[in-house]
Amino acid sequence: MINKRRQAGLLSVDAAMGLIVLAVMVTLATGWIIKMSDQQSYRIAADKQRAVAEAFSKYLKDNFAVVLASATATAPVQVTVAMLQNTNYLPAGFTATNEFGQTLIGLARKPNANQLEAIVVTTGGQTIPEVGIRTIAENLGGPGGFISTLNPSVIQGIRGGWQVALSNYAISPGAGHTASALFLMDGELANDYLYRNAVPGHPEFNTMNTDLTMGGHNINSAAAITATGNITTGADVSARNVTATGTVTAATANVTGETYTGGWFRTRGDTGWYSEKWGGGIYQSDADWVRIYNNKGLATGGTLVGGQIVSFGNMTATGRISTNEFISVGGIASEGAACGDYRLIATTSSGNKLACNNGRWQSFSSTKGQYVIRKYWPSGQPTTPDIALWCQANPITGSCSCPAGSQDYGYMTGQSWLNTQWDTFFETHFCI
Repeated sequence: MINKRRQAGLLSVDAAMGLIVLAVMVTLATGWIIKMSDQQSYRIAADKQRAVAEAFSKYLKDNFAVVLASATATAPVQVTVAMLQNTNYLPAGFTATNEFGQTLIGLARKPNANQLEAIVVTTGGQTIPEVGIRTIAENLGGPGGFISTLNPSVIQGIRGGWQVALSNYAISPGAGHTASALFLMDGELANDYLYRNAVPGHPEFNTMNTDLTMGGHNINSAAAITATGNITTGADVSARNVTATGTVTAATANVTGETYTGGWFRTRGDTGWYSEKWGGGIYQSDADWVRIYNNKGLATGGTLVGGQIVSFGNMTATGRISTNEFISVGGIASEGAACGDYRLIATTSSGNKLACNNGRWQSFSSTKGQYVIRKYWPSGQPTTPDIALWCQANPITGSCSCPAGSQDYGYMTGQSWLNTQWDTFFETHFCI
């Protein structure tokens, strides 16, 4: 049988252990609840400060000239929450303090002509722990700052991003307070971010200060793009019109439309223009001749003008050939020799012109020329053999003869004296 006193002792130990575990859990839970409550308070304080900073920024943009005229480098203009409410930048029910009873105010100073630097800072109220001011600043993002116990004379930006001396704004809230930086120039926020919209008088707001890397992404819907350096791409460039004031260098240009040039169309090497469809073209492969590629014909319905025309083959004209100078015929033929084309003309070795007529080379003259011989009768009688004393040559043959293939008809056409009366006579020969 279990002893009742021993059993009561065991129950007392168990109860004590349970109470200890419960106390530990309550302690941990209480700490977690307090921490979560603090975090919530820090977020609410950051949201409120952000709202005041945005309202103050809009106020400065709309009242830049007025604030600029009143501010100095050492005496800033102070803008309260009440002023922002009265000018409708904050709603009427907006309180001027944060979760920790600290008052939110805006300060704007003029460090240089036509320039404002502005902050929103908290003053008075509770001193927020170091972890709290840093958490609020983190929740504010890039503009967020805090006044640390380590250096209570400056506002430090989150993670050392920026720093502002409180003496610039003639204020000393002390450690445990927070701030937001609003640096403005000519009525617009001046920061290192690239503005989407143009700001009159401030092209630097839309100017990059370093290279822009797109990370493989596109630039879409751009209008004009102006560059002072090279545009380099490893892919294709597609455009409607391309205007170049310098030199366009390419491996191959494939143009589906017309090609115009205000200067020379130049080729390098033994090349020129080539018709891909028909296989002909115009090129130059030496210093003297412009040639037709693949020995194609050259046709025109107009006029060809040149210094000289040289043909190594036949020349054919379907119309009349006219000249204001002489025609030089170099083909040599003999009168009376056979020929096969009635359209041909030639010249003799002595320069007489011949035509192919009835299958033979004939002189252009229908009589074939004539010649005259003076003869002598030694006895003075016609029956005595005559001796030729003189001859006037036939201009066609160049001698006292008729061209081959013609008939020679001779007639006595006169008499004269040599030794006795009528001892000589003239004999005229007609070549027909």
